[in-house]
Amino acid sequence: MRVPYLPVVIVQIVVALGACASARDSVGPSEYLDQTTAATISVVAKPLVFAHERPDLAVRARDYVTLAGASVNRGGAIEYYIFAYLWSTLDNRNRGGAPLTADSLTIAADDRRISPQLVGHSSQEAGVGSAIRAPPGHHWTLNVYKTDVATLAFIAEARHLAVITSSPEGPVTYEPWDDQRRALRGLVRRLQGQD
Repeated sequence: MRVPYLPVVIVQIVVALGACASARDSVGPSEYLDQTTAATISVVAKPLVFAHERPDLAVRARDYVTLAGASVNRGGAIEYYIFAYLWSTLDNRNRGGAPLTADSLTIAADDRRISPQLVGHSSQEAGVGSAIRAPPGHHWTLNVYKTDVATLAFIAEARHLAVITSSPEGPVTYEPWDDQRRALRGLVRRLQGQD
Protein backbone atom coordinates (compact mmCIF):
# COMPACT_ATOMS: atom_id res chain seq x y z
CA MET A 1 0.00 0.00 0.00
CA ARG A 2 1.32 3.40 -0.98
CA VAL A 3 1.14 6.39 1.44
CA PRO A 4 0.01 9.68 -0.20
CA TYR A 5 2.58 12.40 -0.46
CA LEU A 6 2.62 14.16 2.96
CA PRO A 7 2.44 17.81 1.71
CA VAL A 8 -0.68 16.97 -0.34
CA VAL A 9 -2.38 15.47 2.72
CA ILE A 10 -1.48 18.53 4.84
CA VAL A 11 -2.90 20.92 2.21
CA GLN A 12 -6.13 18.92 2.05
CA ILE A 13 -6.51 19.05 5.84
CA VAL A 14 -5.86 22.81 5.94
CA VAL A 15 -8.43 23.45 3.18
CA ALA A 16 -11.04 21.31 4.96
CA LEU A 17 -10.48 23.07 8.29
CA GLY A 18 -10.67 26.48 6.60
CA ALA A 19 -14.00 25.58 5.02
CA CYS A 20 -15.38 24.52 8.39
CA ALA A 21 -14.21 27.72 10.09
CA SER A 22 -15.65 30.00 7.39
CA ALA A 23 -19.01 28.21 7.47
CA ARG A 24 -19.20 28.59 11.26
CA ASP A 25 -18.27 32.30 11.08
CA SER A 26 -20.77 33.12 8.33
CA VAL A 27 -22.49 36.47 8.68
CA GLY A 28 -24.53 36.36 5.50
CA PRO A 29 -28.09 37.63 5.84
CA SER A 30 -31.01 35.25 5.70
CA GLU A 31 -33.98 35.57 3.41
CA TYR A 32 -37.34 33.87 3.77
CA LEU A 33 -40.96 34.04 2.69
CA ASP A 34 -43.09 35.11 5.64
CA GLN A 35 -45.93 32.59 5.93
CA THR A 36 -48.28 35.11 7.57
CA THR A 37 -47.82 38.17 5.34
CA ALA A 38 -46.47 36.57 2.11
CA ALA A 39 -43.65 39.13 2.12
CA THR A 40 -40.05 38.26 1.36
CA ILE A 41 -37.93 39.19 4.37
CA SER A 42 -34.17 39.78 4.21
CA VAL A 43 -32.69 40.09 7.68
CA VAL A 44 -29.26 40.58 9.20
CA ALA A 45 -27.60 37.32 10.32
CA LYS A 46 -26.81 38.69 13.80
CA PRO A 47 -28.16 41.85 15.42
CA LEU A 48 -26.20 44.67 17.03
CA VAL A 49 -26.53 44.64 20.82
CA PHE A 50 -25.92 47.72 22.99
CA ALA A 51 -25.78 47.81 26.79
CA HIS A 52 -26.18 50.36 29.57
CA GLU A 53 -24.66 49.39 32.92
CA ARG A 54 -26.99 49.65 35.95
CA PRO A 55 -24.68 49.32 39.00
CA ASP A 56 -27.11 51.47 41.01
CA LEU A 57 -29.64 48.61 40.96
CA ALA A 58 -27.55 45.42 41.04
CA VAL A 59 -24.13 43.97 40.31
CA ARG A 60 -23.64 43.24 36.59
CA ALA A 61 -27.11 44.54 35.84
CA ARG A 62 -27.63 45.95 32.38
CA ASP A 63 -30.33 47.33 30.15
CA TYR A 64 -29.97 46.43 26.49
CA VAL A 65 -31.04 47.60 23.06
CA THR A 66 -30.85 45.05 20.23
CA LEU A 67 -30.99 46.43 16.67
CA ALA A 68 -31.78 44.20 13.68
CA GLY A 69 -31.87 45.58 10.14
CA ALA A 70 -34.25 44.07 7.60
CA SER A 71 -36.00 44.64 4.30
CA VAL A 72 -39.61 43.69 3.60
CA ASN A 73 -40.55 43.04 -0.03
CA ARG A 74 -44.30 42.99 -0.66
CA GLY A 75 -44.86 42.31 -4.34
CA GLY A 76 -41.91 44.45 -5.45
CA ALA A 77 -42.52 47.30 -2.99
CA ILE A 78 -39.46 47.17 -0.74
CA GLU A 79 -39.28 48.91 2.62
CA TYR A 80 -36.39 48.95 5.09
CA TYR A 81 -36.66 48.72 8.86
CA ILE A 82 -34.70 48.65 12.08
CA PHE A 83 -36.27 46.39 14.69
CA ALA A 84 -35.24 47.71 18.13
CA TYR A 85 -35.75 45.50 21.17
CA LEU A 86 -35.44 47.04 24.63
CA TRP A 87 -34.77 44.51 27.36
CA SER A 88 -32.95 44.06 30.63
CA THR A 89 -31.30 41.60 32.98
CA LEU A 90 -33.21 43.36 35.77
CA ASP A 91 -36.50 42.16 37.13
CA ASN A 92 -39.30 44.60 36.23
CA ARG A 93 -40.14 44.79 39.94
CA ASN A 94 -36.98 46.90 40.32
CA ARG A 95 -38.67 49.40 37.99
CA GLY A 96 -41.94 49.40 39.87
CA GLY A 97 -43.37 46.73 37.53
CA ALA A 98 -42.87 48.82 34.38
CA PRO A 99 -41.05 47.28 31.39
CA LEU A 100 -38.14 49.06 29.72
CA THR A 101 -39.59 51.39 27.07
CA ALA A 102 -38.52 54.31 24.89
CA ASP A 103 -40.32 55.66 21.83
CA SER A 104 -37.48 58.05 21.04
CA LEU A 105 -34.31 56.34 19.86
CA THR A 106 -31.20 57.96 18.37
CA ILE A 107 -28.29 56.09 16.83
CA ALA A 108 -25.01 57.96 17.26
CA ALA A 109 -22.82 56.88 14.34
CA ASP A 110 -19.51 58.74 14.19
CA ASP A 111 -20.45 62.42 13.87
CA ARG A 112 -24.11 61.84 12.90
CA ARG A 113 -27.20 61.48 15.06
CA ILE A 114 -29.76 59.28 13.30
CA SER A 115 -33.34 59.44 14.61
CA PRO A 116 -35.34 56.92 12.58
CA GLN A 117 -39.11 57.28 12.17
CA LEU A 118 -41.12 55.11 14.58
CA VAL A 119 -43.60 52.92 12.68
CA GLY A 120 -45.05 51.03 15.64
CA HIS A 121 -44.51 48.48 18.34
CA SER A 122 -45.12 45.17 16.57
CA SER A 123 -43.51 43.35 13.68
CA GLN A 124 -46.92 43.10 11.97
CA GLU A 125 -46.91 46.89 11.49
CA ALA A 126 -43.87 46.38 9.22
CA GLY A 127 -45.47 43.49 7.34
CA VAL A 128 -43.65 40.74 9.22
CA GLY A 129 -45.57 37.93 10.90
CA SER A 130 -43.22 37.29 13.82
CA ALA A 131 -40.34 38.89 15.71
CA ILE A 132 -37.06 39.27 13.81
CA ARG A 133 -33.81 38.46 15.67
CA ALA A 134 -35.47 39.00 19.03
CA PRO A 135 -33.33 38.72 22.16
CA PRO A 136 -33.62 35.68 24.43
CA GLY A 137 -36.64 35.45 26.70
CA HIS A 138 -40.04 37.05 26.39
CA HIS A 139 -39.60 40.24 28.38
CA TRP A 140 -38.72 42.81 25.74
CA THR A 141 -40.39 45.80 24.15
CA LEU A 142 -40.25 46.16 20.37
CA ASN A 143 -40.03 49.43 18.47
CA VAL A 144 -40.06 49.27 14.67
CA TYR A 145 -38.37 52.14 12.81
CA LYS A 146 -38.42 52.93 9.10
CA THR A 147 -35.04 53.53 7.47
CA ASP A 148 -33.25 53.26 4.12
CA VAL A 149 -30.29 51.36 2.70
CA ALA A 150 -27.97 54.38 2.84
CA THR A 151 -28.59 54.76 6.58
CA LEU A 152 -28.03 51.05 7.21
CA ALA A 153 -24.78 51.30 5.21
CA PHE A 154 -23.62 54.32 7.23
CA ILE A 155 -24.31 52.50 10.51
CA ALA A 156 -22.46 49.41 9.26
CA GLU A 157 -19.36 51.42 8.32
CA ALA A 158 -19.30 53.79 11.32
CA ARG A 159 -16.21 53.62 13.52
CA HIS A 160 -18.11 54.55 16.69
CA LEU A 161 -21.68 53.55 17.52
CA ALA A 162 -23.97 54.19 20.45
CA VAL A 163 -27.72 54.21 21.02
CA ILE A 164 -29.39 56.99 22.98
CA THR A 165 -32.91 56.62 24.39
CA SER A 166 -35.05 58.98 26.39
CA SER A 167 -36.17 58.33 29.95
CA PRO A 168 -37.87 60.40 32.66
CA GLU A 169 -34.41 60.97 34.18
CA GLY A 170 -32.94 62.18 30.87
CA PRO A 171 -31.06 60.61 27.95
CA VAL A 172 -29.59 57.12 28.44
CA THR A 173 -26.57 56.03 26.36
CA TYR A 174 -26.02 52.40 25.38
CA GLU A 175 -22.56 51.33 24.22
CA PRO A 176 -21.81 48.35 21.92
CA TRP A 177 -22.04 45.03 23.75
CA ASP A 178 -22.08 42.59 20.81
CA ASP A 179 -20.75 44.47 17.78
CA GLN A 180 -22.16 42.81 14.67
CA ARG A 181 -21.46 45.55 12.12
CA ARG A 182 -19.89 42.89 9.92
CA ALA A 183 -23.26 41.11 9.73
CA LEU A 184 -24.99 44.43 8.96
CA ARG A 185 -22.48 45.04 6.15
CA GLY A 186 -23.47 41.62 4.77
CA LEU A 187 -27.13 42.63 4.72
CA VAL A 188 -26.32 45.97 3.06
CA ARG A 189 -24.31 44.21 0.33
CA ARG A 190 -27.29 41.93 -0.35
CA LEU A 191 -29.72 44.87 -0.44
CA GLN A 192 -27.45 46.76 -2.84
CA GLY A 193 -27.23 43.72 -5.12
CA GLN A 194 -23.53 43.12 -4.44
CA ASP A 195 -24.05 39.66 -2.92
